[in-house]
Amino acid sequence: MDSIASLVIFLFIMKAAYDIFKDAVNKVVNHSCDEETELQIYGRVMRNEAVMGIDSLHTRILGNKIYIDIEIAVDGSYTLRKSHEIAEAVHEDIEKNFQKVKHIMVHVNSAQTDE
Repeated sequence: MDSIASLVIFLFIMKAAYDIFKDAVNKVVNHSCDEETELQIYGRVMRNEAVMGIDSLHTRILGNKIYIDIEIAVDGSYTLRKSHEIAEAVHEDIEKNFQKVKHIMVHVNSAQTDE
């Protein structure tokens, strides 16, 4: 009977060790946000009327923080200053509304026109 109890305790210890190891690896290895979070970020960025589209959105999680690299499309006739103001507005809006965001890099591209 002691052997069976020892085996059961061993299995519980191994399961706990596995769970701790898996959690530690997930916190150290980069991986993307879940699709729902990326869709929320996408929607939040598109609320800015000057943003004509999102060319790319890359997220990664390190620990419990989110890092974002996004390329937004704006009207190509905007001045550099105006484009920079739009990027800053997007940056501030994301950091304000997503508490886990540690850093966001916003790149501005000219929107593709069908001319």
